[in-house]
Amino acid sequence: MAGSVSRQFERAKRLVRKVTREPHYALGRFATVRDAYSALNSLKDVVVRTTPLRIGDLYKPANSTVDVVRSLHVVPSRKAAEQVGEMRRHAYSLGPQLDGAAVATLQGQARSLPLHVGDRPVGTYTTLSEARGKFAIVTIQDSSKLPTVRDIAGDAFLYEAASLFLGYRPRQVSSWLFWSLANRLSAEQRREASQTIDYHYDVDGFNFMYANFYLLDTTAKNGAHALIAGSSRRKRLGHLLGSARLSDAEALEAYGRDFERTLEGPAGFGFLEDASCYHKALPPETGDRLMLQLRYQ
Repeated sequence: MAGSVSRQFERAKRLVRKVTREPHYALGRFATVRDAYSALNSLKDVVVRTTPLRIGDLYKPANSTVDVVRSLHVVPSRKAAEQVGEMRRHAYSLGPQLDGAAVATLQGQARSLPLHVGDRPVGTYTTLSEARGKFAIVTIQDSSKLPTVRDIAGDAFLYEAASLFLGYRPRQVSSWLFWSLANRLSAEQRREASQTIDYHYDVDGFNFMYANFYLLDTTAKNGAHALIAGSSRRKRLGHLLGSARLSDAEALEAYGRDFERTLEGPAGFGFLEDASCYHKALPPETGDRLMLQLRYQ
């Protein structure tokens, strides 16, 4: 009991600090605020006819622009408008996929390029054999500079989907190429490493859309993404005003097990997501997960 109260107190302190430093973290929780922000930016699009798409690594400044062109790496199966409509209803939409060449290139780079935990270098994937038990997530730093990532981020289909969902042309895309490692870390150790294994919703600015791609075959046993369908716009007031996290029991009590989804798929599997829904990463047990996430704002 004491441990639970302590965790809640620490969560509250972190929330107060975050709201003080980043006002959007409080306001961006509300769909009406996001809608107003979209309307304002759509007016800017009328005045300014062209808007460059800037790219950077996640939580780093966007430091260059990417061309918005049709990429052979992104393989849609449906129209962008259809996927966006589905995402508005359910908070996610399956597709598009990545082609085999992009998957192979990114797999190779993720295995050979330097990895980081935060800003601290920890070697490469092939040298992690002895130290892998220490880490929950390791990131390929400067992924936004990789040509294949830049091609995918600037793909015309993803740009169209983001524009339709946001209601304006996106100004920025952030890339995150990372491993979730299978090891014996406890759930608490994974939380301390900032791995989001609990249901939560993101407040990544005033509006945002994610495009997620598995780069290895991914199931519930090696770190699949899970979410509560339709939860992006039907949160209880207490969930909007309090912590952005819920325990599994709280999430299922609030929304029902029928709305829980676990997204499994082969290498190249992709899905679009309104990450203001409740979602989480399952802790990998039998193998590592490699994922590319692009956040459009």
